[in-house]
Amino acid sequence: MREPQYRYNPKSLRYEPVRFSVWRAISSFIAYGVFGFLFFVGLNLLLNLFIETNVEKSLTSENQALSNYKVVLASQVANSNEILDKLKADETDLHEKLFKIPTENETAKIEERAPMVADTESWDESVELIEQQYLEVSAKAKQQNRFFADRLSVTKNDFLELVSLPSIAPVKDLNNQNLVSGFGVRINPFHKGNYHHDGMDIALPQGTEVLATGNGRVISVNKFSWLKAGFGNYIDVDHGYGMVTRYAHLDQINVVWGQKIMQGQVIGLSGSSGGSVAPHLHYEIIKHGKNVDPLTYIIEGIDAKNHQQLALTNKKHNQSLD
Repeated sequence: MREPQYRYNPKSLRYEPVRFSVWRAISSFIAYGVFGFLFFVGLNLLLNLFIETNVEKSLTSENQALSNYKVVLASQVANSNEILDKLKADETDLHEKLFKIPTENETAKIEERAPMVADTESWDESVELIEQQYLEVSAKAKQQNRFFADRLSVTKNDFLELVSLPSIAPVKDLNNQNLVSGFGVRINPFHKGNYHHDGMDIALPQGTEVLATGNGRVISVNKFSWLKAGFGNYIDVDHGYGMVTRYAHLDQINVVWGQKIMQGQVIGLSGSSGGSVAPHLHYEIIKHGKNVDPLTYIIEGIDAKNHQQLALTNKKHNQSLD
């Protein structure tokens, strides 16, 4: 049996036995608990504020490196955007010099995407976004660099050749409805066998204006409207640099041999002279003595959608008009 405990009572001036008290036990328990909790919190604060573990040192170094990497990425994005904008401006300027018309920006200008300062919670997302932006801009910049490397190394002679190219349609409002037959193997309207059609047949009302597709000089004027075979009345125009265009089955010729002509000038009227089964214009491009597909050179005054429709019609294996 546990020995009784005594406590001095100053009122009675005697030592009296200590009696067990529930409230005294509860209060002692609460006091010890609060003291233990405060001691634990203080110890943790001391460890976190003044003592740094090896893992924490490693994480701190990694965060610092990531912060520096983010700055480098942001700088690369900004530099790439500046270079790409300059390349697009050079492209627009060259287009206006070549074709004398302002160009429409077919590709939306890359938006400036200034990276936001990320806190620790959104750091991974921020880094991933910046990397994605940088790779996208870098890819586009490389593509534009290849484009300009191939096309912007233009000397004075190259410029003269470019402006002499037959780059417009030989008639106004060319569309896939009046492009009857294209370049390649087609069905002959007379003997119904396959043969190589060397140009494109454009169905037109009699007397429609025919346009010169590029600057050049008339090197051949042929009037064979009485002959029910061949090209009938036709014109050959030399654009220099081995490029010649031919306009056949005309009803009327408005130019003479040796005449200098300009792109878009009316050189004749469409008809059905020679070996033709309906009024139309037969248009050819001859490069260094060999016929090539005229549609590949028609790049001015026609939008991408219309050109795509023309390309589909141009490939059809159908019957030509001559």
